[in-house]
Amino acid sequence: MITLLIVLALLSVGATLAGVVPATVADVAEAAAWLTFAVLCLRVARREGLACAAVSVWRGLAVAGFFFTTSSLLRLGTDGEKAPPVAAAIAATAVTTVGIAVAGWVMIRYPLEVRGPPRVRMRLDLATVMAAFVLLAWYQCLPGGDPPGNPAQLVANVLACGLALLAVFGAIKLLLGGAAPFTLAAGVILGAGVLIGSWSLFNMLTVEPGEEPLIEAGQIACAFLLSIAARMQYLKMHHDPTGVTRRAAPTYSRLPYLAVIGTQALLVTELAVEGLTLRGWGVVVGTVVVSMLVMLRQNLAFLDNAALLKRLKTSMRDLRRHEERFRSLVQHASDLTLLVGADGTVRFASPALWELLGVDPQAAAGRPIGEVLRPEDVPAAQRLLEEVIASPGADVRRPLRVHHADGSSRWLEAMATNRLDDPSVGGVIINVRDVTEARVLEEQLRHQATHDPLTGLPNRVLLNEQALRLRQEPRQPGRHEAVLMLDLDDFKEVNDVLGHQAGDRLLTVVADRLRESVRPTDVVARLGGDEFVVLLTGTTRDGAVATARRILAALRRPVLIDGHEVDAGASVGVAIGPGEEFDALMRAADEAMYQAKRDPTGDRVRVVDRTAQGGTFPAARAPA
Repeated sequence: MITLLIVLALLSVGATLAGVVPATVADVAEAAAWLTFAVLCLRVARREGLACAAVSVWRGLAVAGFFFTTSSLLRLGTDGEKAPPVAAAIAATAVTTVGIAVAGWVMIRYPLEVRGPPRVRMRLDLATVMAAFVLLAWYQCLPGGDPPGNPAQLVANVLACGLALLAVFGAIKLLLGGAAPFTLAAGVILGAGVLIGSWSLFNMLTVEPGEEPLIEAGQIACAFLLSIAARMQYLKMHHDPTGVTRRAAPTYSRLPYLAVIGTQALLVTELAVEGLTLRGWGVVVGTVVVSMLVMLRQNLAFLDNAALLKRLKTSMRDLRRHEERFRSLVQHASDLTLLVGADGTVRFASPALWELLGVDPQAAAGRPIGEVLRPEDVPAAQRLLEEVIASPGADVRRPLRVHHADGSSRWLEAMATNRLDDPSVGGVIINVRDVTEARVLEEQLRHQATHDPLTGLPNRVLLNEQALRLRQEPRQPGRHEAVLMLDLDDFKEVNDVLGHQAGDRLLTVVADRLRESVRPTDVVARLGGDEFVVLLTGTTRDGAVATARRILAALRRPVLIDGHEVDAGASVGVAIGPGEEFDALMRAADEAMYQAKRDPTGDRVRVVDRTAQGGTFPAARAPA
């Protein structure tokens, strides 16, 4: 449809300028174009999704289009004999006046999106530009320098200029206000149509003989351009249903300065050509008004700049104060702060880097983190970086074990925060705290809670933890665990004869020989007194019995305590079965150990084998 409108516009304007069609046909073409404009505006106003404020504008433009259509039809009547030409011309002019007033009013009423001080500045700019256009209208109304002799012509000129100023006011307001009730493409074509229509309106009543086709062609072009703009608005709303154009209101505008230049040029021209006529005095007054408005606007700009500079100085002072405070905190903080880029490059390191790792923080800046840390510490740091980079905005807390430049190890608690999306940071912030003392103390407390203080062997707590892990591990076919319960023979006599210190030394020797007799993967624990437990993982019946025999052989070697030779004999109960039945194995091994103590043959090893008995635990003498 846009293509059709363009073709019709070119044909109508061309035919009118060439004079190949009578004025009646031109009026019909103009009336059809205005009617098309009105209908298209109604379609835009009824389009779903159009902003409420824009609906009022397009409805008003539709009403104005119907008035313009009526005006064209009334001018069509001036060629007939039924209506007096003067009356028809007056009626057409009146209807056109109402149409322009409606269009200008809906533009003026369109709400601005500028608030506060910028609204005052925008109004001053608008007043300056409109003062320049008023001056231009004054110049246009007095073409000879003085009022025309025909009062009707003066009234017509004033009316035409006033209506044109109304349309110009609405357009300038939308231009400076940062919001318009139409899309950009439609707005450009609307502006072109308004300019051509204003030109034809200015010259309609002062037209010279032979210029009527030019004025008529301008009116037709205006009608078709506005129709094309309405159609384009409708089509563009497929992509933007709101149908409006929003942009940030400009912080300054060149239009007031252009107005000053224009009025000054007009003043010089008027004084040089006509002198101080009535029109010349009006140009002088208008130039002064425009200059004063610009000076007032400039003064507001100076005040705004002064306030801005004051706020800027205050902000800079506060910024320096905060920076000094931050530097003071960072310089004396015991915690380390690192800023690392996405590529792993250290961008900032606080002075605590020297205390924690023995690395100069200034030398660390700009280097990959792999070059700052010791080689053995790099993988853990890289895993931390990869994890936090993969989680934008998240915090990742991890313990790290690193090494100081002097070779000592440190435990650190690192919390990494992903701030790569923050333009003011653009990296990963890592806050590091030295927790070596706390970690060492924790390990000491943990060792004290899980180990026997005399022998250093695991106690019942650690043994139960190991048993829990065995229960949680998936069961493997053919895999068995064995529990060996040991009790020293005649240990009470050692305490009674040689004293408790000798008994403690004997227990220490027994613990060492037990550790030597088992594999590194096995667990040797002291339950209390002279009772010991050995947990053999992944073994067989023969392997468990062989270990028990090896332990007894090691314990039979004499022990020299305070010049006394002591025999550390023992009785061993062995229970073998699945690891998830650890408690039952412990009870069976304990029972087997007491059977071994009472064995009259002197065999100190008894075995309970669950793997061969389908759920029962018969005691059996271990093969020699």
